[in-house]
Amino acid sequence: MIIPADTDDDPFLITSELEIRSILRSIQRNNALVRMYARGNPDQSIMTTILELDDSSGRVIVDNSPDEDLNTRLTRAPSIIFDTQVDHVNIHFSGGNLERTTYEGAPALALPYPTALRRIQRREYYRVEIPLGEPISCVVPYVEPGKPLRRAGVRVKDLSAGGLALIDTDAQLPHQAGTNFDGVVLTLPETGEVTVNLTVLRVHKHELPNKKEVVELGCKFVDLSRADATLIQHYIGRLERRLNAKRRGF
Repeated sequence: MIIPADTDDDPFLITSELEIRSILRSIQRNNALVRMYARGNPDQSIMTTILELDDSSGRVIVDNSPDEDLNTRLTRAPSIIFDTQVDHVNIHFSGGNLERTTYEGAPALALPYPTALRRIQRREYYRVEIPLGEPISCVVPYVEPGKPLRRAGVRVKDLSAGGLALIDTDAQLPHQAGTNFDGVVLTLPETGEVTVNLTVLRVHKHELPNKKEVVELGCKFVDLSRADATLIQHYIGRLERRLNAKRRGF
């Protein structure tokens, strides 16, 4: 389960049901390719399309994969990520309860309409998922009242030029929107090291199948230097090119 907290500061978040359906219809109308993968496993993704929006059942019908094993993994995953672009606007949403269905006699997949969607009009704020096999080293210094400075190593889930998402699996960090983390050190593979200041905008809580709770902190960069912004953009571009080549089979 995902529990959003303090979404008012997210300028890209869409929660209006009518607007979400309108955006989904624009994806369908443009026959836009949609990248679909289980949350936390971006290396095993497929390119799909929205085949139908079934208002009667409140479901999005999408094309399935020719790989039946992958279809099985997707239907068993607790959360599925969808990324696409229409008219140079990046669109991102997630959903659960993916199930098998048919569309015009052919196998397909279906999920309930998302209750939230992110539409990002600025290309530089596109978030790229960080592969588990090539993690970003992230060290977050923080101070608890009455205690000395501590440093926590946490996983970076995704990254953009505007911010990042941190996964705190061991409850090392404060989990309140508005918290500031200064002097966070990111080591970007094959790119370099940057030191950034972060403000927490969103707090999402995830319950794993083993009932363990992990927390995702959506953060924005504060006063990011031009040199560090350039390094981050370079890393994002390199990673995107490699992931695109991998998806095309190169």
